[in-house]
Amino acid sequence: MALQSSGAIALSQIAAEFGGSAPHGLNEYYRNGGLVTSNNTNVPTSGTIDFADFYGAVKQILVTLSSNDTNQNVQTLFGSNFTTNIPKLLVINSGVEIGATSTNNSALTVPSGMVGTLTIQNAGTISGAGGAGAPANGGNGGNGETALYVGSNGVTVTNTGTIRGGGGGGGRGSNGSNGNSGTVAGIYCNGGTGGTGGAGGNGQGYNQSQSNGSGGSSGSAPSCTYPNGGGLGSGGACDFICSSVPGGWGSGRSGGGSGGNGGTYGNAGANAGTNGGSAGKYIKTASGVSVSISNSGSLLGGAP
Repeated sequence: MALQSSGAIALSQIAAEFGGSAPHGLNEYYRNGGLVTSNNTNVPTSGTIDFADFYGAVKQILVTLSSNDTNQNVQTLFGSNFTTNIPKLLVINSGVEIGATSTNNSALTVPSGMVGTLTIQNAGTISGAGGAGAPANGGNGGNGETALYVGSNGVTVTNTGTIRGGGGGGGRGSNGSNGNSGTVAGIYCNGGTGGTGGAGGNGQGYNQSQSNGSGGSSGSAPSCTYPNGGGLGSGGACDFICSSVPGGWGSGRSGGGSGGNGGTYGNAGANAGTNGGSAGKYIKTASGVSVSISNSGSLLGGAP
C-alpha cells in the first residue's frame, strides 16, 4: 500500500512498505539499492535523502520468467495483485522464450480488468504460433497468431529482445485444367482431368518451422471409347481421330500447381490457387486500449 502524500512519515512506515533489517536507517532506502524499487523516482539513488522523498512511494511487485514456457497469462502470474492498484513489473530474462502452442492463444496475454500499472521488460523472445498451410483439398492458409496481447490500459513494454508474430500459412495450389471432350465420328473423346493443386506450406511459429508448398499432382491422360464401351486408349489412332475436337484434343491437360510457401515470423503466407494466411502481429490490443512501447530489440509483424 502506498505511503501517504503529505504529513509526517515515520521510518517504521517506510520499513513496513519496503522491508529491511532493524535497526533501520534512511540510508537503507535509496532507490534501486535493493529495497526501494525503480518506480519511486522521487527517492534518490545516492546522496541526501529525506522523509519527504517517500511521499506516495510504493513497492513494485516483481515477477521474473527465467525459463522457457508457453501460453502465459499475466493475471495468473500476478494473482490477486493483478487487480490491486500497485505497480507491477514482469521481467523476461535473456535467453528465455515464451511461445504459443496454437493459433487459439497468444504467447503472452494481459487480459482485461487489470488495476494499476504493468511494465513488461523483455530481454528474451516472445513467439506467436505459425499458421497452417492450406490443405490440397481446398481452403486458404491459416493466419499467424499474435505474440503479445494486451487487453488492459496502463501497460508499458520495454523490449531489448525479440517479439515476433507467427508467419501465415501458404495457400493451396491451383488445380490443373481439364482436357477438352467431344464426339468425333461416333467415338467419344474424353479429355484428361487436370491435376490437383499442392498443399500450402506452414508458417513459422513457436516450435514450428517454415515450410514450402508441395507440388501438385499430374493430370490424367485422355482416352477414347466406342459407343459400346470398347476402349481405344490414347495415342496413335485415338489422337488422330480426336484431334478435331474443338479447343484442341489434349489441350489443358495440365498438372496441379504448387502450393504457396509459408511465411517466416512476421510475414504472410504466399498466395497460390487460394490466399495465404496473414502474418501474426507482434502486439495486438483490445479496442480502446493503448500501450506504450520502447524498443531497441526486434519487432516482427504488425502492430495494433
